[in-house]
Amino acid sequence: MLTPKNHTLTKEQQEILDNQIDSDKSAYIKAEKLYSDLKKKYKLK
Repeated sequence: MLTPKNHTLTKEQQEILDNQIDSDKSAYIKAEKLYSDLKKKYKLK
């Protein structure tokens, strides 16, 4: 049986993680929109 391990992040690692969590959501596109746009662009069904 696996037991959970506690990991301590360095200050730098924690800052990187926090920045990723708080990143600008406008930089991301929903997968469904990306898929439909690609289908239209390449005239796929």
